[in-house]
Amino acid sequence: MGAPAPGQSITPSAETWHVFVPEDYSGSEPYGVLVWISPSDDGALPGGWQHALRDNKLIYVAADRSGNAQDVVTRRVPLALTGLAGIEAAYKVDASRVYVGGFSGGGVTASHVAAAYADVFTGGLFVSTSHGIGTLDMPVPPLDKFQAMRSRGRYVFTVGSEETDNQIMTTRAVDAFRSLCILRLEYLHIPNAGHANLDSRVFLRALKYLDTAPDPAKTDQSGCERDLSKRRSVAVAAVRDAIRAGDKVKAQALLTELKTGFGPLAEPDYSNLSACLAGMDPQACPAASGG
Repeated sequence: MGAPAPGQSITPSAETWHVFVPEDYSGSEPYGVLVWISPSDDGALPGGWQHALRDNKLIYVAADRSGNAQDVVTRRVPLALTGLAGIEAAYKVDASRVYVGGFSGGGVTASHVAAAYADVFTGGLFVSTSHGIGTLDMPVPPLDKFQAMRSRGRYVFTVGSEETDNQIMTTRAVDAFRSLCILRLEYLHIPNAGHANLDSRVFLRALKYLDTAPDPAKTDQSGCERDLSKRRSVAVAAVRDAIRAGDKVKAQALLTELKTGFGPLAEPDYSNLSACLAGMDPQACPAASGG
């Protein structure tokens, strides 16, 4: 608990977290955890949330000095993970109900954490702003984490009706999740609301979805998988066509788009075509037209 770990700028013993544990927690049954990332440097529990946390048997933890001005990689992410580790050490935790959430810039950071650590967090709550996976801002995570998002992840996106820019950003994030067949998600549009954190009513609704999200219909899942496979095939074919045409610049750009948009699902074609373009494996190159 002394010096920061390499690549981090936190010394856990020097940091502070806000923790709310429902009064009826006795240790006789495991409770879920909501790791919250605030846009400000104050991790205090938002007013009116206590009742919803009690009803859903959730422990709240949020770090101070983890606001939008702090570095995401060296502070905001390690503070969130360290906060969770502290709760897990002190309380009996239900590993199937470990959620990460945040408001505004905290929602963006939370969406990154939910994907990068999908083996830890089983859901996320992103208020007003978030990033969708499969973009330069937020690449598709490694296969094990990506599969965890699709097989068990539950995600709630919210935005106020008066937040024009954030509606666009959030809709794009939701569409990105759905396009990669992450289908256990709820998109809550809050009437007559501007850029503000959730009131207790909407917060309770979001928590209930995280705990009780239904499995997607088999037809929806299979249809999404077919569409995803088709889009992947089209993207791979475009790279191959550019290589056949001798346009390496275009081929490299399309190859980058393939990796960004599909992540581990781009394999093995991504590695084979990369080796082709690098001249490392000519046999990996597509045959010329008519050859």
